[in-house]
Amino acid sequence: MQIAFFTAEDRLPLSGWFTSQAAVTQWAGPNVAWPLEDAFLNTLLDSASQQPASLLTFAARIDGELAAVAQLGFDWNNHLACVCRVVVNPAMRGKNLAERMLRQLVATAFKQEAIERVELRVYTFNLAAVRTYEKLGFVREGVQRQGVAVGDERWDCALYGMLREEYLMRSVA
Repeated sequence: MQIAFFTAEDRLPLSGWFTSQAAVTQWAGPNVAWPLEDAFLNTLLDSASQQPASLLTFAARIDGELAAVAQLGFDWNNHLACVCRVVVNPAMRGKNLAERMLRQLVATAFKQEAIERVELRVYTFNLAAVRTYEKLGFVREGVQRQGVAVGDERWDCALYGMLREEYLMRSVA
């Protein structure tokens, strides 16, 4: 698996991975519309030009095919990074691709000397994602109950975090 910045060529395959507003909301949050619009997809393209980085979009490829997409955001004032918008190609799920990609993204975040914490949010019903994050060493810190409205439903969102010292301890073990 090779990981690089998301490119213009990745927009069309990514768009095809979602079949409903609920699926897009689960991936990108309640403010992103389905079907994905060009204006939103174009916001994923400026990773290489950011100095300092604020929100980087990465694409994982296997044999040239888009396999997964994830973002890494930085809050330099608070010395933290945020893993967000993680999605795996539906045809490639169940192969630990998210874990492999996120392992590299977390390492990328902690390579930045200023970063002391990496965090993420996940809907509590997304058990595959929860298992992956916990396997990587993220610690559940709390739940925002019914924090997002999706149609007639309300979804709970869990906050997970990993501190630099926890990352370093896992890296040595």
